[in-house]
Amino acid sequence: MLRQRLRTAVAAAVARRPMWTPQRALASTGSSAPRLQLTHAESDLFDFLLYVQHLHAPRTTLRVAGGWVRDKLRGASGGDVDVALDNLSGRDFAAHIVAFQRARRLPLSSIGVVKANSDKSKHLEVATVAIEGQSVDFVHLRAESYSSDSRIPQTTFAKPLEDALRRDITINALFYNLNTQEVEDWTGQGLADLAAGVIRTPLEPVQTFLDDPLRVLRAVRFACEFGFRLDGKLSQAVLEHAEIKDAMVRKVSRERVGIEVRKMLSGKDPSRAFSLLAAFGLLDLVFNDLSVARDADVDAATSAAPPSPMSSLSFPPRLWSKALEAEALAHLRFLQQSRLALANHQISFVEATGAVLAPLFLSASAVAAIAGPPAPAPSLESADEHLVVESSLGYLRERDAATREVRTDEIVEVLKTNVKWPKPAAKRVALIVEAVAAYPARATFGSSGDTALGDRLKLFMWMTRYNSVLAPALSILLTNYAGDSRDDAGAAAARLSTLQAFLELGAGYDEQGKGRRRRADGSVIRAQLGVTAGPKIARALEVLAVWEMVHPSASLDEELAFLQRLAPRLEE
Repeated sequence: MLRQRLRTAVAAAVARRPMWTPQRALASTGSSAPRLQLTHAESDLFDFLLYVQHLHAPRTTLRVAGGWVRDKLRGASGGDVDVALDNLSGRDFAAHIVAFQRARRLPLSSIGVVKANSDKSKHLEVATVAIEGQSVDFVHLRAESYSSDSRIPQTTFAKPLEDALRRDITINALFYNLNTQEVEDWTGQGLADLAAGVIRTPLEPVQTFLDDPLRVLRAVRFACEFGFRLDGKLSQAVLEHAEIKDAMVRKVSRERVGIEVRKMLSGKDPSRAFSLLAAFGLLDLVFNDLSVARDADVDAATSAAPPSPMSSLSFPPRLWSKALEAEALAHLRFLQQSRLALANHQISFVEATGAVLAPLFLSASAVAAIAGPPAPAPSLESADEHLVVESSLGYLRERDAATREVRTDEIVEVLKTNVKWPKPAAKRVALIVEAVAAYPARATFGSSGDTALGDRLKLFMWMTRYNSVLAPALSILLTNYAGDSRDDAGAAAARLSTLQAFLELGAGYDEQGKGRRRRADGSVIRAQLGVTAGPKIARALEVLAVWEMVHPSASLDEELAFLQRLAPRLEE
């Protein structure tokens, strides 16, 4: 009932006001601005805001800005609502909302105010108001001016045109005027670019990117997310003006770089995003904190004393070559394609990062090429104890040698420091790279008899240890499937079927493992081996898991007897 009264009241109020037509509101065709189809929830929200405006700020125009307008015009969900005010601060309008609710004894909205703080990359004060479960941000229309050493601008109240022109790309510079219920395109290009699928800056791109170099990464991200092409002048600016990259190193925080890259790699087309970053020469900048390297060079040049190797950089930058870029892109493309083909969903940024970092941290010889699907093998239960022990310990030695060269600590530190990703995500990326290196490359999977069975035992150990990252690790390993051309359609189909076969095998092992319960717990195993902790326990547990797979019905006494026989071999 209240909503209906609000809607009636605001309709009457708007009808009494002279209709205002924006100077540069353009439709994709004709002279009238396009209308949006609002949901009931959006209509109720906007009616409420207009009623508050009519009563408390009658000279204020309310405009929904940016992504909500863009997405509504694309036929997608509008998402977050950001309201820009022409002559009032967000905090003041939020106060009007609460005053209105209090006067009518309505439930009061919660208000959060994020103050402008250049140290935390906050451009301006934002008031966030929760209205019937919808979070709405209120800001004022603004113009921006930049210094040479910061992407955090000084802001002032501005007209709609000024606010539109200072935005990153034209399709993000559209407004929806609540007072007139029309879309406004003050740049004169946003609607046309949205229809044509073009990513363009409202103003000349070189200065736009020098003011805020993060806009380069945002342009790449939106192009990949929507399948749009980059405007030629935009691409030319990034390719030909090295000062833009210098400004990115100098002005953009690593956290902001990490956020954009994470969104790219978890978006709709991470392969294209990586390809564009490579084409623009941004990979070294993205995955390394070049500002630290630059400062280290300056310190070394100006200091009489030799620099300490750990004084500035824990790990020196790993730089991309064309060969590494091509290998990483191949890994990422197959991972992306295979996930869509087999599971019909996008890859995560963790999986994508594992795919692109594998060539950077592994030598080409460390990445085994899987020659085909797992060959038929006798049942694991047919393996005798000698084969179980020899194959298991042999694989552990091979794995230790292979993973010793993988700097998982460096991967974690680089991702934590250079792109500010959380440690659990960084450790999972490192696990993917380690799994690739640890694959039992010496196994032929095409032999027979004990050799085939021993190979299958090694594969079981690998799949058991790296079960949580099998899909991305196998996708990386299968990029060079059987030496075939990556562009060959037949090879692509063979890679997919091989990947599916390996994943099904791994899922089967996992399902069998869920039905087993280790008969001897850790304390019993430690007592049996006569050690308190350490590598011996870990190795014994892995070998024991293989023995339990081979002997699913064995008793506790039989298991303890096996551990007793295994103990001397653990000393080797």
